[in-house]
Amino acid sequence: MKEALQVLQTLKKYGYEAYLVGGYPRDHYLGFESEDFDICTRATPEEIARIYPEADLSFASYGAVRLKIHHNHYEITTFRKEYDYEHHRIPRRIEFVDTLEEDLMRRDFIMNTLCIDWDGNYVDLLGARNDIDHKIIRTVGNSIDRLEEDALRILRAIRFASTLNFKLDYELEEAIKKKKDLLKTLSYERKREELDQIFSTEKGVSLILHYGLDGPLELPRLANLQTKGLWHIWRELDVADRYPFSKKEQNYLKQLDQD
Repeated sequence: MKEALQVLQTLKKYGYEAYLVGGYPRDHYLGFESEDFDICTRATPEEIARIYPEADLSFASYGAVRLKIHHNHYEITTFRKEYDYEHHRIPRRIEFVDTLEEDLMRRDFIMNTLCIDWDGNYVDLLGARNDIDHKIIRTVGNSIDRLEEDALRILRAIRFASTLNFKLDYELEEAIKKKKDLLKTLSYERKREELDQIFSTEKGVSLILHYGLDGPLELPRLANLQTKGLWHIWRELDVADRYPFSKKEQNYLKQLDQD
């Protein structure tokens, strides 16, 4: 975290509030380290680039800058609001805002709104630590609205419940049941990224079945799995005609069939 704090301190030195947000503060609070370095700041992409000329501005129109320092990668986003989501995934319009709290209101789950400031102190404006302490996953604001904005949040909720052994709150559970067909709007690439992590856990498959997500995910064999383990699950599901696998991965799956 030392290097990440140095980035925050550098932005602060130039007059811009900046915080670690999301995965890293959550995991740090839980007692383990991660390399999920997301930073939010009042600085605009252009202002960040003046401080870090090597920054990648490819996503500046979304208020995001990517920065690599040594072996670490940082995603730095300007405080913002998001509007008019396209295809239940990408905001068509963003608006830069002045405060951290306004930025946090656009995020997915309360537990992911925990921040760390430039001095290494937690900043918790929405009660993230309370949710983490109680191992509960709640959306920021109305659950239906959050899922309609970004359908990937359905799988993210299942992934967090699986990997962290948390529970979904009632409102989020009901929203997932009502909006599960939104999963059909997601690319198979994004779905597989989440499913790889979900299938690598003990409870991932059971959660997908519990919320009836196997249908919209086009995984008809999921309820009849005879094996465990990520690659054995993918082999048994036999969905390489839809979900993307590299040539090397396909060969590995075929090898499992022969074993």
